[in-house]
Amino acid sequence: MATGSAQALHVGARPEPGWLSSAEVAGPRLPDALAIVGRQLDTDRPDIQGQRIVEVLSWWIALPAAHALLDGRPLPDLSPENTRLWVDPDPAPDGIGTLVLEDRETTTALDALVEAHLAPLVSAASERTRRPAKALWRGVDDRVAAALIHVAQTRGEEARGCELARAAYPDIDLRTLELPGYALTVHVRSGCCLYYRIPKAKCWGCPLLSDDERRALTSNA
Repeated sequence: MATGSAQALHVGARPEPGWLSSAEVAGPRLPDALAIVGRQLDTDRPDIQGQRIVEVLSWWIALPAAHALLDGRPLPDLSPENTRLWVDPDPAPDGIGTLVLEDRETTTALDALVEAHLAPLVSAASERTRRPAKALWRGVDDRVAAALIHVAQTRGEEARGCELARAAYPDIDLRTLELPGYALTVHVRSGCCLYYRIPKAKCWGCPLLSDDERRALTSNA
């Protein structure tokens, strides 16, 4: 099975301390994980930290899966037992935050793999940060869909990525934003990431923006 940077995946044990199982993040390492993402976003708000850590792990799981789906290959074995995810103040090695211990494939669907990793974390993060579980799950869905589209865009296969995202999330809001001289595909999130409260400028996909506001953001970029 092809792996490495092209597939957003490391294979085999590595020495860096930032590799954690999702069970560790949902359990004894949750306070540390929340503190790490809080420092990265410069916020001490527990609800924003909870939203962020859930979305970080969703992103790391979805990236290598997106490559496999676009290639028409079986998914790598991203089961919780075989997967470690990067949660650390330092950047992930080579920009790759997903590690599998053994290089093998699985017949388990992506949504089931995501559920296996995120269900314990969503429950624990919701309890600790008081961020509603439904809001956290919307963030999971948004990040998985965004990964499918992002990977496809980097490979020049945007239409295929949008097709995969629509198949996974039939109610996804994908828009074509007409701009002077070109058009931009925009994935409008189903839920709020809360990052604008840091304060941070809203992104193109923020559900709080109108399309005219998105055009203004694009013009000012």
